[in-house]
Amino acid sequence: MGLDQAFFLGIALIGALFLLISFIMGEIGDFADDVGDAVGDQLGDLGIGDADAGGADHSVMEHGGEGPSPFSLRTVMAFGTAYGASGLITSAYGWDTLASSLFAAVPGTVVAFVAYQAMRMLYGQQSSSLLEVSGLRGRTGVVEVSIPAGGLGRVTVSTHQGSSSFLARGKDGAAISHGEQVVVSGSMGSELVVARAEQPSS
Repeated sequence: MGLDQAFFLGIALIGALFLLISFIMGEIGDFADDVGDAVGDQLGDLGIGDADAGGADHSVMEHGGEGPSPFSLRTVMAFGTAYGASGLITSAYGWDTLASSLFAAVPGTVVAFVAYQAMRMLYGQQSSSLLEVSGLRGRTGVVEVSIPAGGLGRVTVSTHQGSSSFLARGKDGAAISHGEQVVVSGSMGSELVVARAEQPSS
């Protein structure tokens, strides 16, 4: 194996290994996205790239808007994986290092764009779910799976789209039995916090 092939193979392996670890351990990916967002802000300040993509979108994301930065390390590592693999293939066919590098940038950019769009879609789905949960305060529901003291159960709550099922915990850690009526008093991420509904006096 020549030096140029070893170079491209190393880039591909580093990118693929990072992506594997980041999707197995989400904390690493979240940290990487934060680092990438900071890099994107710096590039935007320097006038490199699309200012809207590096600055405005990130600002919106911080306030619960558009999604991850195009400069996140997941996107960069997706580029590196495709870039390295493409360069390795072309160099194996006898292309010189410069030609392989120029060609490999094309599939690298395509794969990075696809990865970025996929992350934006997942982020949007998660944001929609959290917004739906946060807008249920005051609605009533029924306990579908008993909520143990300090633990999680499941409730069915009426929403604008009909009835939906949500993970829920009792307010102040209270246990609530199956079939009891509850009122949504708040939310914790994608989980509801519910309390027993007051029963009308007879």
